[in-house]
Order: sequence, then C-alpha cells, then structure tokens
Amino acid sequence: MTQDSHGVTSPTKFISGYIKRYKTRFAAAAFWSILFVIVPMQVPILTGALIDGIHGKHVKIFGLIELHDSHKEVILAVFLGMVIIALLYGLAAYFRTTSVARVSRHIVVEIRKQLVQKLTALSLDRHQNLGSGELLNRAVLDTGTMRPFIENTFIKTSTNLIRIIYPVSMLFVLNPFLALLASSVLPVQWIITRQLQKKLHAASRKQRGTQSRLTALIKENLDGVETVQTSNAERFVVEKISRQAEKLESDQMATKKYAGMISATVWIMTSIGLALVWWQGGSMVVSERMTVGSLVAFTGFAVFIYRPSRRFTNLINIYQKGVVAAERIQEILKTPSSVEDQPNAPPLRVDRGAIEFRNVSFAYTDKNVLSGICLNIEPCTLTAIIGRNGSGKSSLLKLIVRLYDPTEGQVLIDDQNVRTVQLESLRSQIAVVPQSSIIFNGTVSENVRLSRPDATEKEVEEACETAGVLKFVAKWQKGLDTQLGVGGISPSGGEIQRIAIARAIIKKPKILLLDEPSSALDSESESSLAETLAELKSNMTIMLVSHRPKIIRNADKCIVIDCGRIVPETLGSTIQDIRNLAYLDNMKEI
Repeated sequence: MTQDSHGVTSPTKFISGYIKRYKTRFAAAAFWSILFVIVPMQVPILTGALIDGIHGKHVKIFGLIELHDSHKEVILAVFLGMVIIALLYGLAAYFRTTSVARVSRHIVVEIRKQLVQKLTALSLDRHQNLGSGELLNRAVLDTGTMRPFIENTFIKTSTNLIRIIYPVSMLFVLNPFLALLASSVLPVQWIITRQLQKKLHAASRKQRGTQSRLTALIKENLDGVETVQTSNAERFVVEKISRQAEKLESDQMATKKYAGMISATVWIMTSIGLALVWWQGGSMVVSERMTVGSLVAFTGFAVFIYRPSRRFTNLINIYQKGVVAAERIQEILKTPSSVEDQPNAPPLRVDRGAIEFRNVSFAYTDKNVLSGICLNIEPCTLTAIIGRNGSGKSSLLKLIVRLYDPTEGQVLIDDQNVRTVQLESLRSQIAVVPQSSIIFNGTVSENVRLSRPDATEKEVEEACETAGVLKFVAKWQKGLDTQLGVGGISPSGGEIQRIAIARAIIKKPKILLLDEPSSALDSESESSLAETLAELKSNMTIMLVSHRPKIIRNADKCIVIDCGRIVPETLGSTIQDIRNLAYLDNMKEI
C-alpha cells in the first residue's frame, strides 16, 4: 500500500479495503449506475432520426432498425423508443439511488464505528493533545464527508468511464473528423485543472483544520459557560470565536476561488469545443456532406462528453473534501495509544487486592508529577491520600487503573505488574469514582448500569441504596427510570456524585478508587458515605483522595504526598498522626 510519511494509506486504498467487504452490493450499485447513465444517451440517436425522418431522409436507428420514407413509421418508432428509454431510466434511477446509498451507508457506518472504538480506547494523553472538539469533528463531520466521497469517487467511477467512452465511440462512428475536433480541447483542460486541483487540495485541508479549531473553541466555551459568565468574559469569548470564524471564512473563500477557477476553465474549454463542432458541422450540412439529424445527434453526444467535465467542479470539490476527511480519519486510526496490551498478555488475577508502588515516577510530557513513590497498600483496607492541590494524588490513582503508565518503576496488584496484564481484565476488577463525575443521557438506572450492563434491577436498587441515591430518586415521579440529561432532569452536583458512587459499587470491584468523592456532598451525605466505605473495605481495597475529616475518619492509614513525593513521616500514619505533624500546619482542611 502507498503510504505517506505519517503512515496514512492513500484514500483510494483506504476505501477499497472496505469496498471488498461488500463486493456483491457494490457490483449491483455499479450495474444500475451504468444503466442510469447509458440509457439517456440514446436520446440523441432518436432525436437525429426524427429530424431526418421528418425531412424525408433515409433513417437507420441504432444501426438495426431501418426506416424509409414513411413519416408516420419514423414518428411511431421514435415514440416507442422514448417510452422504452423512459421506463428503463426510471427503473435504473430508483435502483441506482437505493443501491448506491446502501453501500455507502454500510461503509460509513463501519468507518464511524471503528473510529469511535479507537477514540474510546485511545489513552488520555492522546485525547488531551488532540482536544475533544477536534476529535468530535473527525468522528462526525469527517465521517459524514466520506459518504458523498464514496458514492462519487468509487461507486460511480464505472459510470464516469461510460460517460466518456460510449459517447466518444459514437462520435467517431458518426464523424471521425468532428470527433477529433470535439476532443481536442480535453487535454488542455485536463492539464490546467490538474494544477488547480493540487492547490484546491491544500486549501481544503487548511479549511478543515480551521473548522476543527473553531468547533473546539465553541465547545470549550460552551462547556465552561458558567466560568465565562461569572468572569464577565462574554465579550472576550465572542471576539475570540469571531476571529476564528473570520479565518474560516477566509479559508473557505480560498477554496471557492480555486473551485471557481476550475469551473471557469471547464466551461470555457468545453464551450470552445462545442463551437468548433457547430462551425465545421454546420459547414458540412450546408455542403450536404452531413444531414441535420446527424449533426443534432453528434451535438447531443458531444454534450454528453462535456457534461462530466462540466460536473467536474462539483465532483472535484467532493473528491478533495473526501481525500482530506479520509486522511484525517486515518490519522486517528493510525495513532498509537500510549497505554496498550502487550502481546499475549495474561488476564489479571486478583485474590487479595494488595497494591504496591515500586519506585514509581511519572511525568506529563515535560512536567514531573511523581518521583520515587514506594508504597504498599494492604488488601481490604481504606487508605486516605492527602496533599496540596497539584501534588500528584489523582495521578497516583490513574496509574493503578492504567489511564497512564509510569515513566519509571512498576505498579503491582497482587505481585502482578499492571503493565503486563490484559487491560480489560485490569479495569474489570477496579472501580473508579473521579473527581468530576459525568452523567450521560439516559435513565438513572442506565447510568448506574454503565459499568455493569448485565446487572439486575435488584442489584441496581441495592447499589443505589448503598450510595444514597434512593433518598433523592424517591422524590422523582419515575424513580430509577427518570430520564437524566437533555430533555430530562438535571441532577445537582451531589446527586451526580452519588450516582457515580452507585455506578462504582454495582461493579463489585476488588479495588475501589475514589478521587475527592465528597467534594459535592453535604455534611449528612458525607457521613453516610464514610460509613459505607467502612463497610465496603471488608470486601475490597479502597484508596481515597480527600481532605475532608469526616470522609477519611475511618481510614486505616493516611499518606501525605507533597511535590510528587510521599512525606516519609506519614507512612502508616492515622488521621490523628497527620494532624500532629508540624509539616502540615498550613493544611487547615485536615
């Protein structure tokens, strides 16, 4: 396969791989597309026959049906021919439209599915580097652009060949001299449009990049609309988005400019070709070397030759957009995740749930986050991780579930390096409650089941009761079947956090990781959660990042992290020991 320096396969090769999976449907689409194109091309023959027949000339339709001097015979033959053409054309139009749409839909759905699968498996650092807005563009807009690209570039390729080959052949049958004259403009046209096409591709790629940045900017500000409003930054945001929108308009104008130049070139050259045909053809009719009907038929076929060229501007626009979209989609599909399974990785076997950090260091790009972490977490214990903001507490939890891999050292669960076991088996036995939990569009029950879709109604209720969800859901008319998100109820921060906790509990994990789970909870809910965690630790190992005294009061030990390192004096300490450390005088939360 032909690939560029980034490992991206040429768009033609890329799509051809999908077309092979739908050979039969592709062949059917090609057949009906060819019939759709070739049937109306018989109209010039019938038109020429009608004109010559009316003028008393000898007529031979399709070289098979020979008609003599009967006007009625010619008119009837032409009438019946047009009826047959109309019926065939209507039939071909229907089946062409449906068969082409079916093939392109299947391919686009498959590409979009693969892209979404890749995005959901892609490591967090890749998501952060690319940005959610950019990835959204590629998953929705770029895949959507692929459909007209597939239909016009691949499925209709065979029809485009027929559009050229058949009428050109007929031109040479009717009059070789005029055929050469009509075709003489095509090489010049091809050379000019080829050069413009390269510039159009560069402009199209630049435009799509600008569009992605605009989408990312708008999404970023919509996600942070509360901060924008409370910061009185509306004007600044609007001006920033407007500048990017103006840049997009400028890039779109550059694309339109090259498309317009291609269109102008095509129309000028084909019009010159048609003028040459009329000039010489008209002279032949006057000198009786050609009949009027033959000239009309010849002109009709010349128009069929020029029609694909005149449609070229629209097709080349679709093609260039498709090429750019295919390249951008492949860039994501070819992007390696920094967190992947090793070849033949065994599943994780968790018997006890002991966690060990063995001289672990971690850095985000050029920022060092953790250094030389050596830590043992005993199974079925509750360990509280304490530290100032930015000290590396959350990163510690993310390394356990392999959202990132350590720069140095090892994270082990029951003496198994998490980097060497199957990622799916690792995450299936660990539940995480992140600092900023997310609620998805759907019912409360569906949100709780996210981590375990096969959970029964009873198990959902038990998890919700343990997490304190039933207390507020009971006030809603539909209870656990209440719709959340768009078109439904918008839960408060505390309610979202409790649903997230229920989502973690229903998984029945061997290890439970919580990152500031009580940040949005009231005092009563916080005490209830502390009691729940005290009960859960008998069956699972729990690590908890928090500063709140109520939530960590039942911790078996508390560990302080400062500037990416564990404060040695805190190893194995209780919350009271932590309070007594002079090192933590300024940490008033504790």
